[in-house]
Amino acid sequence: MHLLSKRLWVIGFACVLTALPSAAAESSSASTGVSNRTEFVVQSGGRMDVEPRTKTEFGARIETVASNPVYPVPFNQSGIKQTLDVAELGPKSAPYFAVRFALPIPPDNDTNLTGRLAGVDPSVWAHNHSPGLQVLPNGDVLAIYFSALTPRGASERSPQARFVQARLRHGSEEWDFPELFFNSRDYNDQSALLWTDGLTVRFFGGGRENPIPFKMAHSADNGASWRFSLPKLDKPPVDYTAQPIANAFRDPKGAMYFAMDAQKDNSFLWRSTDRGETWHDMGGRTGGRHSTIVPLKDGWTLLSIGGKNTAINGFNPQNISTNWGETWSESRPTIFSPLGGNQRPSLIRLANGDLCMVTDSYHRKKESPPDGWIDGAGCFVAISKDDGATWRVKRLPVELPHEEDRARGTLGYATVAQAPNGMIHVLATMTQPCLHYEFNEAWVYSDAGEIKPQFIDGQSRKFVEKYPNGKVRVTWSAKVFKNGRYVLDGTETSYYENGQKEHEVKYANGRKFGKETFWSPDGKKVWSWERRLKQKNATWTHYWPNGRKRIESNWNLNPEARDVERKFDGYEAHGVATHWDESGKVIAEYRFEQGRLVGKPPVRLASEKSF
Repeated sequence: MHLLSKRLWVIGFACVLTALPSAAAESSSASTGVSNRTEFVVQSGGRMDVEPRTKTEFGARIETVASNPVYPVPFNQSGIKQTLDVAELGPKSAPYFAVRFALPIPPDNDTNLTGRLAGVDPSVWAHNHSPGLQVLPNGDVLAIYFSALTPRGASERSPQARFVQARLRHGSEEWDFPELFFNSRDYNDQSALLWTDGLTVRFFGGGRENPIPFKMAHSADNGASWRFSLPKLDKPPVDYTAQPIANAFRDPKGAMYFAMDAQKDNSFLWRSTDRGETWHDMGGRTGGRHSTIVPLKDGWTLLSIGGKNTAINGFNPQNISTNWGETWSESRPTIFSPLGGNQRPSLIRLANGDLCMVTDSYHRKKESPPDGWIDGAGCFVAISKDDGATWRVKRLPVELPHEEDRARGTLGYATVAQAPNGMIHVLATMTQPCLHYEFNEAWVYSDAGEIKPQFIDGQSRKFVEKYPNGKVRVTWSAKVFKNGRYVLDGTETSYYENGQKEHEVKYANGRKFGKETFWSPDGKKVWSWERRLKQKNATWTHYWPNGRKRIESNWNLNPEARDVERKFDGYEAHGVATHWDESGKVIAEYRFEQGRLVGKPPVRLASEKSF
């Protein structure tokens, strides 16, 4: 039966699922009426299917949305390596620090949506926020944001908000351009959580005014393909806001947990004991909104810190649970600042058992750190070797301020993850643009600030990966340096299973250069790049199915952020963007300067695809 118009029977009683007027339902009778929708449509670029129970019970189906007329599958899900051993290669003992643009300009913070004029997937909008961030088993870093027109509440809650994805391939120094992950066609998408659960990557996504508290997807091939599902709940949901936070984990018995906001300034845990099909609200509530929650070293105690809009004696609160979130201790102060709007802490347990915390050292509305804080107002990382009793705190040497008040460095809705090689990755939002930090624990304990990359004494290695049928999937080469660092270097070519080239690119010390091409399975060009590293610029060309040019744009590869005089590895549209129709006739020309369109944004062209 279709759950969006009928009843879902769960554990002995019926819960009517409806399109709720708000994200929280105090009881099963709090709804305003049953939705007349009989299907749950998920718009995706491809390589996503629906779990059979979700298809049957919810009427869920995938609707393919192509960002270009040649091939719908996102590049972020193409040419994905499945080799795992290289993921452990990386700098171990020597301090390492890097920071780069996580998103190009445009589309980030481009409320006129001009990125489409430069060839960016038109489903990626201006406000890319509340991301999930994980390092996958193959070493790639995956980020999934929700994408809205503006940072205003109405835009964030709109049914037009969707999830978008971006990938940093292991050994590369630059992120792939963002593309659609999925869009719940009739419902809002908001707040992503990613979790690497062994060899499976799990996604949890929220959304205001949805008939359900969250959506799920999982991948067993490093994000090349996904299976979408909707949860069964063991009782009607109460006291919740449909926003997954930043943490998911298992208990020693294998039960799965993830954190979500409650209705007010609290957070809680969902639990599943049947591999993610049925979910139970653990009942307890922490002392803060956007709480970040991790198991401690004993494997049974949970620590919750934060997150915003609450304080104990002028500091961010923390709570302890010894029963997996059924109850939480009374809040007590941490050493960290309370947080305000557009701020979120993120805490993980590192592979060696240490805790790693990233956040801001001040409340945005109060601007100053709490009394006794000695590390200034800005962004920091903190490491604890004793389950949070004491902390090593270090300021990040590069910061961008909040995109609106432009006052102090911020991580916004911070997210932190650790790679198989020990590297720590941090994603910052609410800046112009979003930033990605990469460092190791040796750097945190050193006195080093920024560290210039070294590319000497690297040993070249060649790699080949094959399909199960023996055909070549991908060939590539890389340099491995004495400190363990691994960077792509040389030609990389991936193939479809039919033997057709899928993608080809050249790297020099992790940076792409020269020609790069992405083809469809039938050999048609989807797009190509020509990068000129010495000149630090590039040209991106998109094609029609007949092989003629469709869009050609120009990009700066070493842009300066708006609010700090510093160059970054990244992409910023700069120069002419030309559009052609299928016959080869020029139909429009636009000029970008430092990521901004010169002149008035045009009415959408008939040749453009969007939704």
